[in-house]
Amino acid sequence: MKRKYSGIAVLVFSLQFFFPTAQALAKSESVTVYYYNTKDIADPDKPTNPEYVISVPSELNFTKEKRRIDATVSMNNLKGGRYTGTKTAKVTVTSKNKYALAHTDNFAEISYSLIKYDASNVGSTITTTQSEIGVFDKTNPIVKSEAILGATTVAKKNMGTYTDVLTYTVKNL
Repeated sequence: MKRKYSGIAVLVFSLQFFFPTAQALAKSESVTVYYYNTKDIADPDKPTNPEYVISVPSELNFTKEKRRIDATVSMNNLKGGRYTGTKTAKVTVTSKNKYALAHTDNFAEISYSLIKYDASNVGSTITTTQSEIGVFDKTNPIVKSEAILGATTVAKKNMGTYTDVLTYTVKNL
């Protein structure tokens, strides 16, 4: 029995020596995979048969490690592509707690900012008096924006969940 196995091992070794396996060169690229969950606000003039939707973040969830969150708003056709029609819409946003995350049990707050960026990537802060995200149409279907968490030093007695509610409003122009 041992001789059979030894002969097979020698045969395999001999074949590899005379017929070396090909070594293919490989190059790889990494791609980011993500799912951007949005809520869609239908064309206010035709809510049951809209020509477009305004897509806004479905939620903004800060964590200790995630202090900056993409809050981009876009105007899309009903298939999810960029809008190419003739309508123009203005989008504004309001904050229930004036851009502060509030703890309901102990009245503590953590501030945050909502920043929108223009075509030159210059940011401006959305406030209670300057609430416009942007004017959207086929030439300007997207406004990049982000939410940035402020200082988060919280006393142990104030640990818990802090919340705010953003309300996006769409008006046709």
